[in-house]
Amino acid sequence: MDRPVLIVNPRSDEAFVALAQALIERGAESPSALETELRQRYPLAVVRERGLTAEAPVWYVYREGQWIPSAS
Repeated sequence: MDRPVLIVNPRSDEAFVALAQALIERGAESPSALETELRQRYPLAVVRERGLTAEAPVWYVYREGQWIPSAS
């Protein structure tokens, strides 16, 4: 499988973004696997896959379980 593109929210949480990327690099191969790993530190984390077949995989990663505004 191609490595997914992660759309992480909130983008301003550098530790959350770095953890999500690191877990992908270590082998999280599905949205549910990434979500399980993230929830060890961020219990509300949710990962959803965008299901368009003609593009590289894109996963939306939400720290709070839904989109929230990034800190300025």
